[in-house]
Amino acid sequence: MTVRIPEELRYFSTEREAELPESVCVYPYFKYELGGEKPWESEKSGLPLLESAWAKMEQALDEKQRIRSKDVKEEVDALLAMFFMALFWVNGQPAAPVLWKEKQADFAVKPINFLERFTYIDNRPYTYMAYRQLIELMTELKKAAAVYAIKNPR
Repeated sequence: MTVRIPEELRYFSTEREAELPESVCVYPYFKYELGGEKPWESEKSGLPLLESAWAKMEQALDEKQRIRSKDVKEEVDALLAMFFMALFWVNGQPAAPVLWKEKQADFAVKPINFLERFTYIDNRPYTYMAYRQLIELMTELKKAAAVYAIKNPR
């Protein structure tokens, strides 16, 4: 099924339409937003929906790193998309990666020094240091979301 890609989801491409992805690992990544589902409204902010896909992409990236492959765009883009989903979802919003800089200041849940760290990743996403930092940010985001959920039950 072909879906229209809203401007706020065009972080990876300027395409206006694409096929609805079967997984969050496949471009245009934002399966739930494009399909009309709202996981950010669920009790755990939809994070469990991303866990297995994140692990799969992280493992694929580790394998490519082990063999020193520089062709990591597909895996890094999928991890970036999932991080955006997690970041926006834990803050009760649909993913809008194009607007991350504007919206991050208002997020109640985000990793420490998020702006500086993610700007580094955004400027050079396919480097080893950037994707290691991205993996760290996701770990910290999950912890921050758990703490926030305990302190602020829905």
